[in-house]
Amino acid sequence: MRSKRRYEIWTGVKGDDKHGGIYLYKYEADENKLLLVRQEVQLRGFTHIAMSSDKNTLLVTGKTDADQDVLQSYRIVDQNGSLIFMNETVLHTAGDVCHLSISPDEKIIAVTDFADGAVHFYEMDKEGKIGAFIQRLEFKGSSISYRQDRAHPHSAFFTADSKYCYVADFGSDKVWILEHKNNEKTFDITGSWSAPAGSGPRHIAFHEKNGYTYTIMEMSAQIAAWKATKCAETEELQIINIANHELPGNFGEVGEDGLPQHYMAAGDIAISKTGEFIAASVRGHYEIVILRVLPDGRMEIASRLPVRGAVRTIRFNKEGDILFTLGERMGHSTGIMEIFKRKEDDPALFKSVNQIDIPDAFVCSIKELA
Repeated sequence: MRSKRRYEIWTGVKGDDKHGGIYLYKYEADENKLLLVRQEVQLRGFTHIAMSSDKNTLLVTGKTDADQDVLQSYRIVDQNGSLIFMNETVLHTAGDVCHLSISPDEKIIAVTDFADGAVHFYEMDKEGKIGAFIQRLEFKGSSISYRQDRAHPHSAFFTADSKYCYVADFGSDKVWILEHKNNEKTFDITGSWSAPAGSGPRHIAFHEKNGYTYTIMEMSAQIAAWKATKCAETEELQIINIANHELPGNFGEVGEDGLPQHYMAAGDIAISKTGEFIAASVRGHYEIVILRVLPDGRMEIASRLPVRGAVRTIRFNKEGDILFTLGERMGHSTGIMEIFKRKEDDPALFKSVNQIDIPDAFVCSIKELA
């Protein structure tokens, strides 16, 4: 008999030192119950969250009372979702942290700052504590859009072996390939992949089976499949546009950034553990696009799922039959978690089964409970 499937949804919420911080939600998949457990951490100016590979350490970024960027570490101690504060460090970033990640070997933390044009690396010890500062790696470049005046890294993702870190640079239309040199802790830029001009690379997903890197571009709503070769060169397989041209665009102004009314604003990308499906969000269209991964690594659009939020975070469960989506405050959306389940007999492939409003929600991490 299969055990009940239960999930903790650790959700970051933007706000002041009372409203902002980390909230714990739980989802009972068999009963389809989604509920708020409690606010676990109060944190002013929350910006991002990351969970370690063993699902026991939670890192978050936010602001101090002096308005400095801060990185905090917490230990998840039991299945009730209690957190123990481990330590924190003030970051020397530029006040625009947009992504946070932990290497699979749980030794290095990458903090990406959009305005700073750099990724900041820190050590992490065996207990999950933040260690010494390693380096600030700055990027150079620009492209054709008014938002691409200089390098603006949007995210940094480690490969499964933790030897490489891929940085999606929105500003220069590049994905930078960083590598450890001579077993040192620092990274060097050893290669790059060039995206279409004006596309704005945002997030990255690695396919565990076919070896391709799938990159979603924010401004053009394209996804590229490509891979790095042994000669530090790149091989591009396909670029597909996932924009829904039957829709006029978003239903209002996007956030407070002064973006055009019909800005597509592609958001996140995730690959199911089986490698069969890719899910990608287009926030301006309020859609999740499901793509089927073909045997050669190419993609084809399988379905489009209307969503209630401007989805910034997408996560599959291990079996690939549950899709967690978190919408941020943008356009007509104020923040919502919406859950989809796989439906074999449905042409859409996934069906919305539950949702809960989370005002000012931003990003989340999922922990599957045994």
